[in-house]
Amino acid sequence: MARIEQMSLAHALSVVAAMRPLDRACVQALLGDISDEAFAANRWQSYGPAWALVDESGRALSIGGVSLPNDWLGVMWLVVRDGLPLETWRKLIRHTRTVIGNALDHESSVYRHRLEAHVLEGWGDAQKLARALGFEFEGTRRAAGRGGENIQQWAIVGPVKG
Repeated sequence: MARIEQMSLAHALSVVAAMRPLDRACVQALLGDISDEAFAANRWQSYGPAWALVDESGRALSIGGVSLPNDWLGVMWLVVRDGLPLETWRKLIRHTRTVIGNALDHESSVYRHRLEAHVLEGWGDAQKLARALGFEFEGTRRAAGRGGENIQQWAIVGPVKG
């Protein structure tokens, strides 16, 4: 049975090397021509909670987290290997909902009143996932990607901590 672990650099390198084509297209649209190694290191070094979903043999199946660029904003990210079984997706979604709940909890050390998710326009499965996680569609940033791709912005907005 798959389990959640704190993400290591080895997890990040393993998943990024085997990420789905649409994950790769999204990464390149948002970050440009970045090598797998540089992207894996970027995810591992990002400030904020990060995890890996690992199978029984210890192989990382996905990595995810919340980057915290400032005191009020979190940006959700997720990278997945191709062929993730349905039950494993369910575990991943449950864990991600917990992380989102923690990030929106006023008492949490990682509290942010705004969480965002950025999705390639036309990637229906990623849009369904954002919606299933509680994100609301805010709009499309036209030609915001490196190659002119349209990037959708999804958000969860909670009360500002006063």
